Amino acid sequence: MENVLHFFQQKKPWSKYKDLILDYYLGPYLQKIKILGKPILVVDCFAGPGKFDDGENGSPIIITKKLRSLSVAGFSVSAYFIEANHELYSRLQENVRDSNIPIETRLGNFSDYLDEISYLARNSSVFVYLDPFKPTDLRFEDMRSVYDQLHVGQSVETLINFMTWSFLRGVWGTKNQMMTNGQIQIHNSHVNRFNQIAGGTYWQKIAFNSFPSQRIRTDGLANGYANELRRWFKYVLTYPIREKYATRFPKYHLIFGSRSYHAVDIMNRAMVRARREFVEAGFIKGFLFPNQPDKEVIRPEEIKKLVIQTSQKIGKVTWTKLRISATIANPGLYTDSEFNRAIKQAIKEGLLLSNCPGTKIQEKALIWYPS
Repeated sequence: MENVLHFFQQKKPWSKYKDLILDYYLGPYLQKIKILGKPILVVDCFAGPGKFDDGENGSPIIITKKLRSLSVAGFSVSAYFIEANHELYSRLQENVRDSNIPIETRLGNFSDYLDEISYLARNSSVFVYLDPFKPTDLRFEDMRSVYDQLHVGQSVETLINFMTWSFLRGVWGTKNQMMTNGQIQIHNSHVNRFNQIAGGTYWQKIAFNSFPSQRIRTDGLANGYANELRRWFKYVLTYPIREKYATRFPKYHLIFGSRSYHAVDIMNRAMVRARREFVEAGFIKGFLFPNQPDKEVIRPEEIKKLVIQTSQKIGKVTWTKLRISATIANPGLYTDSEFNRAIKQAIKEGLLLSNCPGTKIQEKALIWYPS
C-alpha cells in the first residue's frame, strides 16, 4: 500500500471528488444546524497535514474555512483534528495555526481520544469525518461512544470513507489462512479482524460467494456496512467514488449517517453537484459536443419512473418519505427538487395517487401507487 507521506505529495482526482462532497455538504449543513443554538464541533479523525504538497487543500482546511464563516457571524464553532503521523501532524499544526477559530489538534491514534470526543459531543452538535488511510485503521465499534450520544438526544452525523475494494483485497490476500476445506474458521484471528472492521459477518458471503461483477460485490459490502450503521442512524447513504468514470469498480464508498431527512437532502445535493462536475470534466468541458454517458443525461421521464418504482415498493407514505426513499435508493443521481418535480408530475398524470392535487409540494401529503 502507498506510503502515507507519498500520498500527500499530490492530490489525486478521486480525493478531489471526495473532498468536493465534504465541501459542498458542510456549508448548508452548518447553516441548518446553527438554529439548534448549540456549539458546533467538527471532528476529523484522520486529518493529515491540512494541505497537499501541490498546494491543494485537505479536509482540515476545507473544514476550517466553513467554520470560520459561522464564527464571524457570532456562532460558537470549533474543530478537532487528529493525526497519527508525527511529520504530518507538525505540518497540520502549521497549516491551521492562523485559522482564527478554536481548533484542538491531537497527535496519535484517534481511538485514544474517543473519550474526549464523546465528552464534547454531550453539549455540541457534532459532525465526524472518518477518512482512514487503510481499512485496518478504523474498526466499526470504535465510534460507539460518540454515536451513542444520539440516544440521549444529541445531534451527531458521520461521513465515512469505507475502503471497500482495499477491504476485499485484504480478505482475499489472507483467504488461505482463514479457510479450511472451503469453510471459514470463525475463530481465526484474520476473520475476527475483518469482522471488527466491517461491524459484522456479512462480508464473508460477499467476499467468497459468486457475484456478476466486482462492482456489485463492492456495492454489496458498502450496503452491509450501511445496514450496521442503522443501529444509530435512521438514514444512511452510500456513494461510490471511482478513480475515473469508466473504472469498473469504486476505489471506496462514502457512507453518510444522520437522523435528519433534511441532512439526506443536503448530502444528496452535494453528491449530485460533485458527480455532475466530475462528469462535466470528463465528457463535456473542452468538447465541441457533450458526450457524457446516457445515464448522466438528466431526463424527467427517468426520474418519474424511479419515483413510481419506489412507490410500488414502499406503499402508501408521505411525500417526504417517498422522496427520501427514492434518494437513498439512488444517491447522487438527482436532487430533491428534481424528485419533487417528478412526484408532482406523476400525481398530475394519475400515475400516483394522493390526497393532494400535486400542484405544489406538500411534505405531509400521502402518496401511493394505484392498485
